[in-house]
Amino acid sequence: MSSFIDTIREKGGRFLLRQQLKKFKHQPTVYNLQSAATAGILYDASESENIAIVKALIKELKVHQIRSQSLGYIHQNKRDDDFIGDNVYSFACKKDFSFFYKPKSESVDTFINTPFNLLFVLTKDNPFPIDYIGSLSHAAFKAGKANVNNDMLDIMIELKTDGDLKDLKNQIMHYLSILNTGNAQSA
Repeated sequence: MSSFIDTIREKGGRFLLRQQLKKFKHQPTVYNLQSAATAGILYDASESENIAIVKALIKELKVHQIRSQSLGYIHQNKRDDDFIGDNVYSFACKKDFSFFYKPKSESVDTFINTPFNLLFVLTKDNPFPIDYIGSLSHAAFKAGKANVNNDMLDIMIELKTDGDLKDLKNQIMHYLSILNTGNAQSA
């Protein structure tokens, strides 16, 4: 019964997302590690190893003088005490979304509306709330795993095997370091 309800919720959410995307047109602007000043990181925070990977990514981005913010999605009804956010790390859980997964928390809306130069979508398989947030994000250039939601991403990384998020992070960083932006603007 629960999976039936979840299926209905996701179908309703996908309909709402399509309606919102009709009003919001994403025009990608290419940024690389040399031209970007800000980055958002969207990831599944349900596994502690993913949080460690995001912390390492934020340290790497600091070396390139890129200010970062992360939003981790926790597939639970409410956050545990382990998930307390600050200016760099924030977390969202099921209660931060409506029945059809439309974001309803101020921190999620703020993340969506922040015009990051880069958005890292670090998930192996997008939970629908991450898909919703990433699709509506005002980030200029979105990077993530291929075949998860290709419509959302501007650069897609194909991993040879399922790989883990550390491989995905390393591949994104590699391609962003060699990407030629041509006439991309710095923020």
